[in-house]
Amino acid sequence: MKTIRRLYFYLVALISVEVVVWGLINLLRTMFASGLVFPGADVLSQALALIFVGVPIFGVHWLWAQKASAGDPEEHSAGLRAIFLYAVLLATLIPVTQNILAFINRTLMEGSGIDPFRSLVGGAQTWVDNLIAIVLNLVAAGYFFNILRTNWRTLTERESFSDIRRVFRYIWVLYALFLTVFGVQQLISFLFHQPSVALGYQGREMFVNGLALTIVGTSLWVYAWNVCQRALDEAGEAASSLRMGVLYLLALAGVVIVLSTSAVIIDVALRQVLGAALSWSDVIWQIRVPVSVGVPLAAIWGYYGSWLWREIASVRDEARRAGMKRFYYYILSPIGLVATLVGLALLFSFIIEILTGNTLWGDVLRPRLSGAIATLLAGLPLWLAAWRPMQAEALSSGDMGDHARRSLVRRAYLYLVIFSTVIGGMVSAIYLVYTILFGFLDHRSTSFVSDVLNGVQMLGLFAAFLLYHWSALRNDGGHAADALSARQARFAVLIFEPQGSGFAAPVVNAIKRSSPAIPVAVQTVEGGIPEGANAAQAVIISSALALDPPEAIRLWLKDFGGARLIVPVEAKGWFWPGGALKNGAGVTAQIVRQLAEGQEVRTSIGTPAWQVAAYVFVALFGAQILFALIMLGVTFIAR
Repeated sequence: MKTIRRLYFYLVALISVEVVVWGLINLLRTMFASGLVFPGADVLSQALALIFVGVPIFGVHWLWAQKASAGDPEEHSAGLRAIFLYAVLLATLIPVTQNILAFINRTLMEGSGIDPFRSLVGGAQTWVDNLIAIVLNLVAAGYFFNILRTNWRTLTERESFSDIRRVFRYIWVLYALFLTVFGVQQLISFLFHQPSVALGYQGREMFVNGLALTIVGTSLWVYAWNVCQRALDEAGEAASSLRMGVLYLLALAGVVIVLSTSAVIIDVALRQVLGAALSWSDVIWQIRVPVSVGVPLAAIWGYYGSWLWREIASVRDEARRAGMKRFYYYILSPIGLVATLVGLALLFSFIIEILTGNTLWGDVLRPRLSGAIATLLAGLPLWLAAWRPMQAEALSSGDMGDHARRSLVRRAYLYLVIFSTVIGGMVSAIYLVYTILFGFLDHRSTSFVSDVLNGVQMLGLFAAFLLYHWSALRNDGGHAADALSARQARFAVLIFEPQGSGFAAPVVNAIKRSSPAIPVAVQTVEGGIPEGANAAQAVIISSALALDPPEAIRLWLKDFGGARLIVPVEAKGWFWPGGALKNGAGVTAQIVRQLAEGQEVRTSIGTPAWQVAAYVFVALFGAQILFALIMLGVTFIAR
């Protein structure tokens, strides 16, 4: 109930403060535009309505939030309070940045002798409009920044605020990079204009817009990224999942766009080699977009890719380090695989058209051949570069090979490819059967042979990729089962239980369900220390026995060199946050399996709802950017 109430008050406060701020901005802008006289009734009524309604609503809800924060430490350090404060700073400081950008953009336009209305940002505004928005947003941001700074000084529990602050910082990094990439893209596009155009109105307009975006975006990125880098000395920052997620996002986005734009450039070059006879100006015009987009994304790929590998290399646990590399490669591999499949399909389709003679060489077949080769040259090296080291790792012997074969990301990748090829093969088979039946029923079809051959080649491609990846999955299963059984068989577990307590049975059942090859021995407390007990790699006891063990078991446990696991059980007057025996047995089985397989011990710990919501928000924000970049790359390839 507290969380829902908190969400209501902070959400209303956030919306109402924005209503008040922008109501004041619109009122002052209209007054200054009218020469400091009262504006028309419609404009004045609208602005005053926003202010008169927004102020009391904000006041009531914000005063409640402040009173609750002052009287309750839990409210003071609540994650939703952190989200509200940092969200207000974003909602006020981003408009400040946009208005500074608009002012710089128009100033540069005027200095270049171009109508300021042609500015990419704020073309219809004036410097007074920008100044009013900047000042009022800064006043609101300053007030809430002081509240936030005071909050930080009096926090007893800082984890929630630290997590939200991390999200806040990386949103600024992504926003600044967006401005910078867009600006550099405009500047590079300007260089590809013909001299007569570049010196004219349109070229100068593109250059000035790009320059304004680059100045603001680069300055903001340098500051925001340096803040994130300096924060690495703070506890939990260097190893945060959010930082790694941002590095993965930027590095992968760079790879996708660079390879996509490279495919377009190769396509244009191949068409020229194959006799398209494009003029030099046509070539320049066709590669201007892929080059202008690819160059800044290549810089992002190089810079953040190096940081990603540096962060991965700093991880001490070898298995976790390998898993992080694996995740990167298995994201790239399906992208390269799809491009390879498309390139092969286009190439075989071209060969079929040549053999059947349905289409003459020229403007139809030439781009088809150049597109097929360009897609293959971009996709096949990417797939091989990502897939071959992962396959070699999975085929290797030893612990790392076992971890690779059992990794969730590898199995997810293989099943995703198998699922996609099965569906693709089914669609191809339906198309093939349809084509054959239609050809027999309607003899007027002039492309029957080529249509059938194209259906066959698509079905064959899907079947080939399906069989290859299915064999890889089966091979993983065979190797993993043998290796796991061998490792588990060498990991002996000893369980102590008071006679008649029933403690051991659920624990043994959970271990056998999770790891059937692990040998488990049960010894009653009354029976003493069994012969060969020191050969066990792990011992499991109940919480009641751990609190009051017999002297013999206490002394033996003190000198025992293996792992010791305590499972909570109900006892009068004792309460265990981890749960009772039913839940503890499953967690115990999980830990035993991790120990037997040489993994780092990790137990499942719940994540607060607000933290999940914050990470989901950033994930969606980043996914939108990545999706837009991927679609841009697909558009380049499909052109």
